[in-house]
Amino acid sequence: MAIKRIGKKTVKRKSVKLSRKKFQRGTIGNFFVFGILALLMILGITAVGGLPSQTAPTAGQEVMVITPTPGTTYSNLQLKTFGYVTVAPTPTIPANSLCANRSVNTEPIILVGYSPAAGQTVGATGQIKVWVNDEHAPFVAPGEGVDPNTGATTPGDRAAKAQDGLLDEPALYIAPASAESGGAAHFPDFIKGWVNNNPQQGGFGRNGNGGTIVKGPQFDPLPPGSAPLGGPNPNGTLPNNFVAEYIWNVSNLGLTTGTYQAEFVVHDGDFDRGIGCVSIQIQ
Repeated sequence: MAIKRIGKKTVKRKSVKLSRKKFQRGTIGNFFVFGILALLMILGITAVGGLPSQTAPTAGQEVMVITPTPGTTYSNLQLKTFGYVTVAPTPTIPANSLCANRSVNTEPIILVGYSPAAGQTVGATGQIKVWVNDEHAPFVAPGEGVDPNTGATTPGDRAAKAQDGLLDEPALYIAPASAESGGAAHFPDFIKGWVNNNPQQGGFGRNGNGGTIVKGPQFDPLPPGSAPLGGPNPNGTLPNNFVAEYIWNVSNLGLTTGTYQAEFVVHDGDFDRGIGCVSIQIQ
């Protein structure tokens, strides 16, 4: 009887030892699996740039997502996830824009240069520029003042319009808030070169043979790739001796980093309008 008891005790002890070994092996296996899963999670989080921020980022690529029927009453959308800003299509000028309307855009050749030029960028504290070359001093708003030393503008009657219904004062529009959609007009902060701030009534809108010519400081050199100054005059034999440079501070346009379609709407010095649509990238 004692031997059996001893045998039973021996069997029981072995069973306990075997159970403990199985438990230990299972625990080690579980730790190994969990370790692999944790490593995979860490690698995955690292690959996407970390855990999502609890607050929206304030820097990065910011763009406007345009609805199929854009207008001033629609909001622009910026998507921000995992610390990045979603890239969306650049707003475009519609095919039926004023740029393509030659009954309004009668002399686009007067727009000879842009800054930033194609493929270049401008900083948030930089400037956007357009150069105009014509046989007469290009029109600005009646009474518009131009500092002869700095080129800083003093607003004149910027609501004055020519007979085409567009403003005398040069204006920059940002799509989809274009001139034809009733978008906000941004007026130059500086003007260099020659302009006419007292255009006389007559013809297309105002007669460039009259008025008052005012001169700001010397215009800046045109960017490489611009059209040559003094090019052919489609309206006669008078040489294109007048150059005006219109300048906008990016900081006054309310634009953030991104790519935009800009629409420049300017009057020449006699009867025509020049409209240019270009892509502008802001860093």
